[in-house]
Amino acid sequence: MALPQTCPLCAATAEKQIVVTAHVYGDKSRQRAFFHCLACDVRYQHPGLTADEEARFYAAEFEGFMAGRAGVQGGWQKIEDHHRANEPTRLRRMKYIQPHLGARSKVLEVGCSSGFMLFPLIEAGHQCTGVEPSGAFSEYLRSRGVEVHSDMRQLPAEVRQANFDVVMHFFVLEHIADPQAFLESQLALLKPGGKLIFEIPNVADPLHTVYDIPAFERFYWSIAHPWYFSDASLRHVLDRVGRPYQVLLDQRYDLSNHMVWARDGRPGGMGRFTSQLGAELEESYKQGLVRAGKCDTLIGIITNS
Repeated sequence: MALPQTCPLCAATAEKQIVVTAHVYGDKSRQRAFFHCLACDVRYQHPGLTADEEARFYAAEFEGFMAGRAGVQGGWQKIEDHHRANEPTRLRRMKYIQPHLGARSKVLEVGCSSGFMLFPLIEAGHQCTGVEPSGAFSEYLRSRGVEVHSDMRQLPAEVRQANFDVVMHFFVLEHIADPQAFLESQLALLKPGGKLIFEIPNVADPLHTVYDIPAFERFYWSIAHPWYFSDASLRHVLDRVGRPYQVLLDQRYDLSNHMVWARDGRPGGMGRFTSQLGAELEESYKQGLVRAGKCDTLIGIITNS
């Protein structure tokens, strides 16, 4: 196992770095591990993917990789299934996105996958653009008339001018080698007062910090993620960006999902027992985890000022 000399996020020295796990899901080389920086509280993969390895992974392997992690419920094999599987996610996100939308906002989604967030916004009259490296998803979006580009560097000059009201991305930042530069590049695309809105996994996920389920530990630490952020380490990045921001806590996965993890040691349990437990209990469980700070999702909202 290669040991880091400094934290790649805050540059804290080696004595502040401790091993989290030597098991990295999807790492065929078995040469990688995840470390925890005690200075800024980030968890990070070392060594990370090279630029060539990353490009190959997202161009050719990502959908199959995610299908293997999510199972059939994730909908990664068919576009229509992906839209249907993610409708509850879209509705959850719109609760905090809607207040930042005008009547006809210009919206950019980075990592828009199948477009399940964008299509309803387009139908509501918003002007939407997507960035999506996946070949299968981007081809589908273009066939439906959505302006989509394979990466940020391909955005036309007129699009790069500061003219978006909202730039958003969901579970993208943890895939990015330089998170600060990534956020700053997106803020440059916003109008004054525009919002950059994003979600990332919270390393305080209760399946990791509360229940300590061995099967989840083997599943959670993914080769696709250079980073796992906590509230503290995300704030470290946002403080360096230097714009006004909020960090919100949320819980995506329900009690049913956690019961299946505890019983069967595998994903795919969302809603499994909701008809017996009741939706009210499921929601109460989620909100209890949020109040305790032991929830699975962080939401960042940055204002371009």
